[in-house]
Amino acid sequence: MSQLASRTASYKLTCRCGHGFECQVYEYVNAARDPQLRYAVLAGRLNVVTCPSCGRRALARRPFIYSDPPNHLLAYVHPRDNVPPEGRELIEAKLHEVYGRVAQRQKELEEAPASLAGQEAEIREKADEVEASEAPGEEEMAASLAAAAAVRGVGEEIPPLQVIFGLDQLALLINASLSQDERLGKIALRTQSRSVAQRGQMFDIARRLAREMQCIVEEEEQGETYTVWLYGPRRQIGAIMRALAPRG
Repeated sequence: MSQLASRTASYKLTCRCGHGFECQVYEYVNAARDPQLRYAVLAGRLNVVTCPSCGRRALARRPFIYSDPPNHLLAYVHPRDNVPPEGRELIEAKLHEVYGRVAQRQKELEEAPASLAGQEAEIREKADEVEASEAPGEEEMAASLAAAAAVRGVGEEIPPLQVIFGLDQLALLINASLSQDERLGKIALRTQSRSVAQRGQMFDIARRLAREMQCIVEEEEQGETYTVWLYGPRRQIGAIMRALAPRG
């Protein structure tokens, strides 16, 4: 079964400075296909957007589906951890209702006589049907769950759905499934040069390393100091540190 890519959606947000802007926010994360997004979550960088007017960074508080089939993890993530108990119960009830429908449709597809290629095409088509048929407010949720179902191997069950409130709780859940070498590592490259060319060169080097090592890269300015952060698995960050270490 082919791996379905993570998916973003466009949203309009308004910054505290009053400036309105459009940004891309993840609504479905497939950590098997896009492992760097696992470390975006652990580093607190997933769905963090920057206002183009004042430069302020903020979390776009949109729920999303997090799927990691190799670690048998499927979660609906609500970014706020202060949802009252009655609100949590309503959200959980609706999610499990949608999850049950998706799981049933998946079972029906797998029981139907069809070739592997035909099953994959039907699963993709079914995801589109779910997105179009659900009531407003359920479209993204149902389509994301259907996408998560499609990345499993044939005959494998959909992982049980976990409902998580707060990104810190998701990070704890992810860390519990990772070895020490796979947990979050980070490295900072800093310069006080005000040269745009030198800063750009350092960022390009970091971006190439991040691409090769399946890490994420972020830049930050604080006063005269320009910093480029790399986040990824500890073993990969260690390899980057060794590659950057002075020789002689």
